[in-house]
Amino acid sequence: MKEAIYLDYAATTPTDEQVFDAAKPYYTEVFYNPASAHFLGQKANAAVEKARRQCAEAINANPDEIYFTSGGTESINLALCGVSGGLAVSNIEHDATLACAQKLNSNGANVRYIKVNGEGIVSREALTEAIDDNTALACVMAVNNIVGSIQPIKELAAAAHDKGVLFFTDAVQAVNSLEIDVKDWDVDMLAVSGHKFYAPKGVGFLYVKRGIKLNPLTVGGNQESGLRAGTHNVPAIVAMGEAIQKAKALRTQYNAHVTQISSEFLNTLDCGTVIRCGNKTDEITSVVFRGKNGYIDGGRLTTALSVEGVCCSVGSACSAGSATPPQTLLAMGVEHAGSSVRFSFGRNTTIEQARCAAQIVNAVVKRF
Repeated sequence: MKEAIYLDYAATTPTDEQVFDAAKPYYTEVFYNPASAHFLGQKANAAVEKARRQCAEAINANPDEIYFTSGGTESINLALCGVSGGLAVSNIEHDATLACAQKLNSNGANVRYIKVNGEGIVSREALTEAIDDNTALACVMAVNNIVGSIQPIKELAAAAHDKGVLFFTDAVQAVNSLEIDVKDWDVDMLAVSGHKFYAPKGVGFLYVKRGIKLNPLTVGGNQESGLRAGTHNVPAIVAMGEAIQKAKALRTQYNAHVTQISSEFLNTLDCGTVIRCGNKTDEITSVVFRGKNGYIDGGRLTTALSVEGVCCSVGSACSAGSATPPQTLLAMGVEHAGSSVRFSFGRNTTIEQARCAAQIVNAVVKRF
């Protein structure tokens, strides 16, 4: 088997070794239940609360505004289902948000969709137009997971508040590249998932501004101030606290690195049409490919690239197996969206890998 070149960091990242080392003692040594009143349980609880402070500091929140969850999908569901009333949701959201909106709509909630322009950006006017008298919450993701478009979250939150509506942003794809400041952005809720910034899978958090009351999804315990029942995943929470602090410290270096990697990849690529955005992160690039006999099915192309050792995707991992092109591209009006492939870069991607991967793509597309 050929040596793999992993270009799917938007799907997941490897757990950072330092982060893993920080978590290890909480599997075998400090394994106690943090809800236990005895002093051993309180040692585990102290680790949870330290991680809560680390997560809060990384996004300029207060520790009591951080609620630990199992990841981005649960955080999104808690935010959307926890508010009573209608929703205004951008039509390029992650599948977790769109599926949740569809479920709420089927249960009688009024759901309206916010349009994006051809560059994958939501305007203040589009958000305002989607809000009606029934809307309680507006949802726009900070960084799109298919094309990397960066939304003007501060401006959009202000527009929602001008209409008397709460504002939620899915920041799952934003932690590595954006300086997140919930006070400056003035968002009411924000979702994060650890495995997107080199923490383990199965842990995340939801930021909820003080004073906002949500309906819990899970009951049966008083963990997370009664908002999310269930025993804490202490090692993963500890790891996430360390990982988000490291992501914040490395952000400038990280952005310079992925810009260099992306440039090398695109400069070497001599086929395909790159999907352009008005404002985007260099972590993520989607390309539409055409062969000698017409446009190439994106799923077939990613399979062929995998055989050659290049691991990439058509869209989000959560929608893998779907025959439908990525909703983001359809909403942007991208022609031949079913012929797109997403390449996403990370800390461990090298210049040589970027160049080699692009050369392999060139050769495979020519074969098609």
